[in-house]
Order: sequence, then structure tokens, then C-alpha cells
Amino acid sequence: MTGAGLRLCEAVHVPLPCGGRGRCGNCAVYARGALSPISQDEAALLQKCTGEPPEGFTRRLACFCVLEGEAEVLLPDEAAAARPLAMGSLPDYDGGAPGLFGLAVDIGTTAITLAAYRLPEQEPVAVITEMNHQSAHGADVISRIDGDAALLHRCVTAQLADMIANTGIDSNEVTRAVVTGNTAMLHLFAGLDPSGMGRAPFTPRSLFGEAAACAFLPKAEVYLPPCITAFVGADIACGALAADILGHPSAFLIDVGTNGEMLLHVGGRLLCCSTAAGPAFEGAEISQGMPALPGAVDRVWQEGGHLRWSSVASLRPVRGICGTGMVSALRAFYERGSLDETGAIVDREDDPYLLWREDGPALWLGDCGVALTQRDVRRLQLVKASIAAGISTLLSEADVRAEGIEQVWLAGGFGSTLNPADAAAIGMIPAGLAPRARAGGNLALRGAAMLLFSKSLREEARHIARVAAEIPLATHPVFQEEFIEQMGFPELE
Repeated sequence: MTGAGLRLCEAVHVPLPCGGRGRCGNCAVYARGALSPISQDEAALLQKCTGEPPEGFTRRLACFCVLEGEAEVLLPDEAAAARPLAMGSLPDYDGGAPGLFGLAVDIGTTAITLAAYRLPEQEPVAVITEMNHQSAHGADVISRIDGDAALLHRCVTAQLADMIANTGIDSNEVTRAVVTGNTAMLHLFAGLDPSGMGRAPFTPRSLFGEAAACAFLPKAEVYLPPCITAFVGADIACGALAADILGHPSAFLIDVGTNGEMLLHVGGRLLCCSTAAGPAFEGAEISQGMPALPGAVDRVWQEGGHLRWSSVASLRPVRGICGTGMVSALRAFYERGSLDETGAIVDREDDPYLLWREDGPALWLGDCGVALTQRDVRRLQLVKASIAAGISTLLSEADVRAEGIEQVWLAGGFGSTLNPADAAAIGMIPAGLAPRARAGGNLALRGAAMLLFSKSLREEARHIARVAAEIPLATHPVFQEEFIEQMGFPELE
């Protein structure tokens, strides 16, 4: 490639969790050719990267490295993959034009998943998941709300057009599509300015629940499900539909992803809230953090007095650690006494996993080469405290104990693979919820598929959005108290 004067992140797509500000070190690529020299700041961040670059290439950070002429760049493996989707039974298709195609799409802040169906068949012909290319402009929702809306709209629509092409389906043969996501993601998909959601009174341009024009699907009816509020989106409404949350006397839907959205149904009431969880469990602002891509440590446990670990796709060498790995690592280090109840790393001479580095103490996982610093632990404590405090606030508003909830679904890309016992052990979810908590998978996508097949279900989705009452957390006394309380770890049994 050529493009003298361009930063690599401007010339090729690569996720930039810190928005390209040179703070996180999570935009590593392999490059060779006419490149700018490595600066002192880039060199310091590169020290956290693991694994050897291919022969002839050097590892660079895309937000620092500038093209000075012709160069070759290798990107890290993305999560793009076609794979089966366990959706369960879907409603009967109520449309015409058999033999043509329908799409269910979930636009997440971190990843986008598209499921394509040959209608009226209920088995998807293709399922593709990719990292959301908007992450090149910041990892969290706020960075997108404050960003260039027109640019982000072009980014997501171009990516979806490419994803459809990668299924082998002609876009002219798509007759119906349902696109879900949080409120900000749907604004950017629809070409609406979400900036009003970034300042008081946090007003979205639309809460959707309507059809939208889509240039790359010229013959399709494209439906955007209803959002509940500015920060509890259509993905939660679709998830509630898929989980049949109103069909259970008491049920809790918890999306423990970047936005920490949750919905509680109990006593005939439907309560919701959104916590500022942030993207730490997606890898941002963690020294060796990364999304759940091949080569990420995804689980840590104790066995025979030693730490053991596994990685996504069993890939070695390990490239970093993802959210589920971080949660289980915190549990393992806490239970073995390497962390105290406040989250401080314990200075024990007999701890084989304790490292002292120039920036202070760290805990390493052994032969995988990954470590968590004290700063990493503190950032993770903030996230897990926010999620735990949101859960406690909804339970308090409903006047119900955790043990009284019959059904609990953990949803979202991170939540779907989270071990409830690990989450309870570090205080991310109440211990009383853990026995009934189960991974819901991509409930937002499943709900979108249900709406794809049955237009009559759209009224149920609108009903969920209408009756759900948002509990504001910013000034809620229970949230404030619980957030401080949940910063620490629960007492060991």
C-alpha cells in the first residue's frame, strides 16, 4: 500500500480502543516498508505485546506509525467467521416470496453479527461476526456519540454491505431485514445524529420501532426494533422478546458488555437501567487486554496449587487476555491470596505469580506470558462494581432479593461466555443469582430473527419498550452506596 503522510490506522481498518490517542497499545499490526521511526511513547506501549512477528515484519502500533511510502501491513486475526447459530425454534414465516433471503443483524458496540436465512427456512444459511469497524474511532458508545456521525454511518453501512457480499447472497434477493443494536448504534446505522444523547437531557432523535431506508438493500423492507430509552436499546428489547421475559413471574436479563444494560421483570413490573461499564472487559485500557479473538486467554483456574489457563481456539503463542479470562483470573488470584479483599496485590515472597516491574507489582499467569498490573485490577474493579451496583439498584427498586429471581440470563458477547460462578466470586453479580444464571447467547440477534419471521411480534417488542421503566442511576442513593461497596471483593467462604 501507499499513502505517504497517513497513519496506518487511517490507511487500514484496525480497532482503536482509545480512539487513536496513543494510550492503550491495543492496535498492534505487523508492518514493513517505508514507515516512520518508532517513537519513545510507541516503544513503551509495544513492550506489553506478546508473540513474535512474521519474518521480515516488525510490530507497530497503528495509531503511531505513519506511512512514508510503499509498505506492507498484516492485520491481527479478526473475529470474522461463518459458523452455526443455535437459535432455537423461530416463529413461522408470515411473508411471501419463498426462496429469497432475510437478514437478522445485531450491531454491537464491539462486534457485528449477521445471520442470513433463505425464507421461509428457519436454519440460517450463513452467520458472520466481525469486529465493528467503528472501533477505529473509539471503543465505547460515548466516543461514537461524540464522533463524526456521517463518517460512522458510512463506516457501518459499508461494513454491512461487505458482510452480505461475503455470505454469497445478492443484496437484490434480500426482501426483509431486521437490524437491532443499542440506541446509538441504530442512530448511526440510520444516518441520524446521536449527539443529543451525549449531553443533558440526553435526548435521542428517535427510539425507532419503524422501517428505515437502506441503500445497500434496495428491495428489502428494513425494520429497526424499538429502543426503550436513550441508553437501553433495541438489543435489550429484542433480548427480552427472545428470553420471553414477560412469560416468567420473575426474570433478569443482564447484558454485561460495554454498556451494562439490564432488565428486570418481577411483580408485574418491568424495570431497566444502564450502567457505565466501559470497554475494559473488551480489552480496552487493560495492559494486555484484547477482545475474545484467537489467542486470547479466556479462562484461568487453580489446579493442584498451580494456575492453569486456556485460550480462544487453543491458539499459541498467547496474544493477550479477554474479558472472561480477566474475571476468572481475578477470582483465582483472590482465592489464592495474591489479591486482598480491597483488590490490592499482596506482597508475598512465596507467591510464584508475583512480579515487580518498573511500574509496580503485577500478577502473571505463568508460561503464557500474560500479566495483570495493579492498574489493570483497579480498572476491572470499577467495571464490576458498576455492573453489581446496577443489579442491586434494580433489585432494591423491585423490593426483591436475588434469591427470589427464578430466571437469569447473561447476554451479550462477553456475558454469553461468562462463568456465573466466576462473576459471583468477584462480586460482579450477587451470589444469590449465580445458581440460576445461564448464558443466553446472542439474545438480541435471536430476537431480531424472531421479528424477521413474524411481523406480529413487533407489537410485543413495542409493548416491552412502552412498559419498561428506566431507573436513573446517576443520583440514585442505592447505586451510589453499592458502587463503593462493590469495589472490593466478597468475603471468602
